[in-house]
Amino acid sequence: MNKIIHILSIGALLLSAASCKPEFFERYPSNNVTEGNFYQSEADFNQGVYSCYAKLKTQMSYYLTELAYRSDECILESMAVSTQDRYDLDNFAEVESNGILSDIWNAWYNGIYRCNDVLGHAEGKSYAKLPQYKAECLFIRCWYLFMLYQNFGTVPIPTKVLTPAESMTLGRCTDEEMYTRLTEDLKAAIADLPAARSAEKARVTKIAAQMLLGRVYLKYKKYSEAQQVIEEALKDPNFGLMPTTADAFNVSNKMNKEIIFALCYNKSIPDVGHGYWYSSNTAVEADRRNPTPEFKRIYSPQDNRFELINGYVKISSSVYAMKKWYDTYDATNTTQVGNDFPMMRYADLVLMMAEAVGLGGDIPNALPYLNRTRTRAGLPALNASDVPTREAFIQELADERGRELALEGCRWNDLVRLGLAVKYFSSLGYSLDEHELILPIPRAQLEIYNNTDILWQNPGYNSNYSK
Repeated sequence: MNKIIHILSIGALLLSAASCKPEFFERYPSNNVTEGNFYQSEADFNQGVYSCYAKLKTQMSYYLTELAYRSDECILESMAVSTQDRYDLDNFAEVESNGILSDIWNAWYNGIYRCNDVLGHAEGKSYAKLPQYKAECLFIRCWYLFMLYQNFGTVPIPTKVLTPAESMTLGRCTDEEMYTRLTEDLKAAIADLPAARSAEKARVTKIAAQMLLGRVYLKYKKYSEAQQVIEEALKDPNFGLMPTTADAFNVSNKMNKEIIFALCYNKSIPDVGHGYWYSSNTAVEADRRNPTPEFKRIYSPQDNRFELINGYVKISSSVYAMKKWYDTYDATNTTQVGNDFPMMRYADLVLMMAEAVGLGGDIPNALPYLNRTRTRAGLPALNASDVPTREAFIQELADERGRELALEGCRWNDLVRLGLAVKYFSSLGYSLDEHELILPIPRAQLEIYNNTDILWQNPGYNSNYSK
């Protein structure tokens, strides 16, 4: 098995929809906002925040698909011209000219630009809802920055709208600078985000910022800090586990108490739904290669989550919908379904607590958190004798996260963060080096800067822009 920036680039704004009010994420300021003529009222700032959310959905395929192929969840066994970039990511053959990498870099920096535009215009203004709007922008900016950091390592951190000349002088940050920016901004967001959802349920609340801060702490191996913030988040009475994992994905009860933050779709509005995710064109289980047999091995027969990714519902003679992402077509928009994509789930938060406590040195007290999703899935609870070493705990944690969060864009980053990726993929026959745990900086960005003192290629990649 083988496995930009122009920071100022505003691009086209995505017309997208939220789960609860059709207009959420659909309204946005015009492309003239940089001239300072848009933000004249509180409602205008609300529109600006919508545009920050909207950009999240332009790279939906990366969360849903590319990360699954990068991990062991899916495999692209052959390639065509249109799938070369995905095939390279799947087979750890990525190069700096990979178009997917350019797309996510551009999209995420455009999202940062939108957040900075709102935050910059908010300076000196006073509206009742403005503290919340600013907090939402800080959260979303941190989301983009953390995704950039996980994928590319240290990157430039713009905290305001920059002129072209200014952007050319903004170099890569240090690990410490990224940590400081993320933690300070998320703490500020936590202070001003509401605890409970409004009618626009797709808007983030306090627990989302707490959870993202917990993710940052875990990435930086700050286990005590992670435990503290996650413990506070777990106390939120507005959120919790559903009776089963399947219940969390029930399309008749979207944005239920387990969903902390999601990309939301509405199949009743043209072009605001989507086609079936991870559908199959065959009823023959043996002919389905995704999810891969290698990934399915982490499940045991009694795990009730296995059927979510291994079971399919016949839609037509050539379409079989995976149960985890099953919905019915809309009666009017007959090729659309409306599943939301969870970016944050309460089950993930519980397993983050297990990680924080266990890797912080207290495996026995981590097991009750690990067991919450296990026993919900019909598996026996683990005790200390089942995970006698730190290494055994890490492996069980990785497997449980894989089973619970399958096809939700978590698996690759989990294996990297937990230090398992190189050894695991080598055991599957892949050639994966340590340097490939982060991706190459897109070549277009290196050419724009043309200055390796400011922006250079990540080590290990063949480039004219290596430092």
